[in-house]
Amino acid sequence: MKRSILSALSAAVLVAVAIPLMAITGDEILTRMDGNRAYKTVSCNAVMRIYQGKEVRTKKLTMRGIGDKKAITKFTNPEDEGTKYLKLGKDMWIYFPEEQETVKISGHMLKEGMMGSDVSYEDALESDTLKEKYDIVITSEKEMYEGHACYLLTLTAKVKDAPYEVRKMWVDKETFVGWKQELYAKSGKLLKESRVLKTDVVGGRIYPVKSEMVNKLRKDTKTEFEQTDLVFDTPMNEAEFSLRYLQR
Repeated sequence: MKRSILSALSAAVLVAVAIPLMAITGDEILTRMDGNRAYKTVSCNAVMRIYQGKEVRTKKLTMRGIGDKKAITKFTNPEDEGTKYLKLGKDMWIYFPEEQETVKISGHMLKEGMMGSDVSYEDALESDTLKEKYDIVITSEKEMYEGHACYLLTLTAKVKDAPYEVRKMWVDKETFVGWKQELYAKSGKLLKESRVLKTDVVGGRIYPVKSEMVNKLRKDTKTEFEQTDLVFDTPMNEAEFSLRYLQR
């Protein structure tokens, strides 16, 4: 009998020790979140709505990409028709059809809003995994966001070229959708806030199809971005993602 009791106690101790060891880590949460958004190729139509006070500017565009390193975007709304962006790794160019001019975006331009939006070129270029640039801590496992049970992650920059010093992320505990993100400067000032407004099941994954970005340094402004006709993992021509193609 004594042996049975001791065996039971020993098993209980082993289980109690094992449970913390099996607990999910911040790195694993981000890996699961990235799994929803990863693709070999992607194509879609999209609408970008830029809200500034009572004014709303609507941009329509098509996008095609290979992984997170190559992408080409073409605007189709009348005011910007023919304007194109090309992303290759950490470089980006913009083509202006009226001037037939191609400009590389670099230096201070990276901080500017894309087409006057709240999304900077630096945001659009970000392709490195967050784990490469940030230390990740699970701040809370009991957060709620819009009725969703979430992990709250705090990411602190560990490299100099990280675009933000601190990021706070609310990640769904069931679906691993990153519902909300707050982006902070080194001073602790909140710079931007992004939210996922809508998800859909696309290609067997739960994918954010509508989101918004709010620049906290600007008054009465936000940018909504909505994707439609999403197609993942179909063959694409590598030659399409080149400066030569951009200038057509």
